[in-house]
Amino acid sequence: MKASGKGTLRVRSPQLAADQTSRLRFRLRLVVFAVILLAVPLSAVSGVAQRARRRRKGDEREAMKLLGSALAATHDRHALLPVVLAAMVEATGAVGGRLFEGNAEVARHGERSSPQEALGLALSGGSEPMLVLYAPAGGFTAADRALADVLAGQASIALENARLHAIARHDAVTDPLTGLANRRRFMEELGLELSRVHRYGRELSVILLDLDDFKSINDCLGHAVGDDVLCAVAGVLLSGVRDLDVSARLGGEEFAVLLPETNLEGASALAERLRRQVAELGLPVPVGHPPVTASFGVASSPPALSAETLLEVADAALYQAKRDGKNRVRPEREPA
Repeated sequence: MKASGKGTLRVRSPQLAADQTSRLRFRLRLVVFAVILLAVPLSAVSGVAQRARRRRKGDEREAMKLLGSALAATHDRHALLPVVLAAMVEATGAVGGRLFEGNAEVARHGERSSPQEALGLALSGGSEPMLVLYAPAGGFTAADRALADVLAGQASIALENARLHAIARHDAVTDPLTGLANRRRFMEELGLELSRVHRYGRELSVILLDLDDFKSINDCLGHAVGDDVLCAVAGVLLSGVRDLDVSARLGGEEFAVLLPETNLEGASALAERLRRQVAELGLPVPVGHPPVTASFGVASSPPALSAETLLEVADAALYQAKRDGKNRVRPEREPA
């Protein structure tokens, strides 16, 4: 019992207190799930969930703080899936769970099975994963099932956001015509690889190539044919390099290849092979026009220490190849 300001007594029934506590615990579980799903490291999942289940009184300011932290959402779908599973297991009191995409298990948490029931939940976002929760002793309560449905909906939203973010990211760093990386991604990757060169003393090379006399193809045969030529050259680059290399269209008829762990000699040998493959494509050209060819410039780091210097050296080598007669490879080191 508690005295009111008017001197009367206000009685709180045990049932009312129990209902309020139940609602509070449900809200806290939702807050904890949001924080786990979007902000809390996987290693902290168990501790956070257990502390929340021990709480009996609410703190609205703390809840708002936790919800604010949840705004730091990850957009990495592969990293998100195991966190979703762990959060669902902890929040619902399950002894464990597994997450499947098709017939493949992609994540597990806690025990893989239970003599009690198993609760299956379909999630959306990408390939529509299926999440299976294994019940604790005594099974899931009706409240646990309702909570699992709510959390599955929240997880689906997070996964769909991650999928859409991945699409947007891909479009932002991909050349729409050729499917190669665009200049933005190439420069990002170049910066990352140069930092490894400086930190670990590794080698890095860059190939720049420019199609010879490409303007006359567009002028005589039209831009549609020109686009076909660009796509065919892009195909040569995609099929002729390693998975760790980055092939990019920098703009117009200019392309580039980033070659980690490759010295000048190795990059020059690759450039020569690509040059031959481009020349052997047999693409349509105007009558009297020479076959489609490309000129190549190659540079490496070290000695070039910055992205700007490396590209300047490769560009100078490329235009020297043009001056030397086109359809050739010119490697060049930065002057000592």
